[in-house]
Amino acid sequence: MTAEFYSKNREKLMDKLEPGSVVLLYSGMAPVKSNDQDMSPFSVNRNFYYLTGIDTQNVWLLLAKAQVGLRSWLFIDQPDEEIIKWNGKMLTRERASERSGLKVSSVQYMQDFERYAAMYLSHDVTSVYFSFDRRSMLAAPTRAEELARTIREKFPMIPIKNVAPVISSLRAIKTPEEIECIRKAGDVTIEALKQMLKSARPGEYEYQWAADYEHYVARSGLRHGFETIAAAGENAVMLHYSDNNCVAKDGDLLLVDLGAEYGYYSADVSRTFPIGGKFTDRQKELFTIVREAMELAKDKMRPGNPTKDSNQAVIDFYKKALRTAKLITDDSDVRKYYYHGVSHSLGLDTHDPCDRTEYEPGMVVTCEPGLYVAEEGIGIRLEDDILVTDGAPEDLVGSRLLDIAEIEALMAR
Repeated sequence: MTAEFYSKNREKLMDKLEPGSVVLLYSGMAPVKSNDQDMSPFSVNRNFYYLTGIDTQNVWLLLAKAQVGLRSWLFIDQPDEEIIKWNGKMLTRERASERSGLKVSSVQYMQDFERYAAMYLSHDVTSVYFSFDRRSMLAAPTRAEELARTIREKFPMIPIKNVAPVISSLRAIKTPEEIECIRKAGDVTIEALKQMLKSARPGEYEYQWAADYEHYVARSGLRHGFETIAAAGENAVMLHYSDNNCVAKDGDLLLVDLGAEYGYYSADVSRTFPIGGKFTDRQKELFTIVREAMELAKDKMRPGNPTKDSNQAVIDFYKKALRTAKLITDDSDVRKYYYHGVSHSLGLDTHDPCDRTEYEPGMVVTCEPGLYVAEEGIGIRLEDDILVTDGAPEDLVGSRLLDIAEIEALMAR
């Protein structure tokens, strides 16, 4: 992404807020582990990143919609030679400017943050906005929540509001640059899966199958968007199974749910493979049902269609198909074998926030019907990432590794 992308995002956000608004967004801090290690891998707040392009911890963004126009400031830690010796290079004012599109003069050090914030809060402020996430009531307060509490105490006349829904609405429609990131993430994901299928063998553990996939992703220079699910046999009926510690047995199916991440944009792909390289007739029958459901759901992902229609298309199809497969005798039993929705928004978060109830061009959503037959030890889920266009939906993963003959040929030993 270019600095212009982040500058435009800030402008679009402030256009939606009333005059006199002040926005305070925090990049976040890496969680602290126990005594043996004082830092964990850092994951930047995605709303902050969407507006700045900066993925460094402990950075504040201040936006003010003043009478003289939009004012934007970043506050970073001042580089410290001792810290650099231990942890490497620190974010500089010049680098923050280059990445975010702000002038170097608009990037200040953290010791000035309180003074700047107080200055803006003291002059005709109508509202102060923070990005508040859905969190447990028992969770420790974030620094943003602590600052909001302080402002509420010192400036009780100023309303505190949540800007997250406004940013979520902007993030729902992807730019061509964002779409290309998801496409590239999908390409690496599929190639990594092909390498897994060529390398892994029956009798290996689920984590060994996952490792073959993850190795290729790492060799490609990408990260993982989320923890890999590799569920063999009966484990595949658990939607978020993550132990990955059972033996993948010949004759069973392996369900994987995974995605490489490119520039913080993650693919989200699910596939189901025969561990021994060949589907049984029953496995083929159920796999084909899910594959047909996928196409029906995908076809509903067109502009103007209610988002709920894609999931309803799966349910309506299953009412007939599962009778033919001798799984149900009553329509209400579909939920016994299909117990999740078919889609969610995809972007900077794997489950990207989205406020749309109808499909719009530029939305990127998953299409992931599943079928989970616990009594037969079979779980099947197929998932691709779909771009809603002005016409037919576009599969950003390319519908690869969804054909039975293609899968068996690739796994031929």
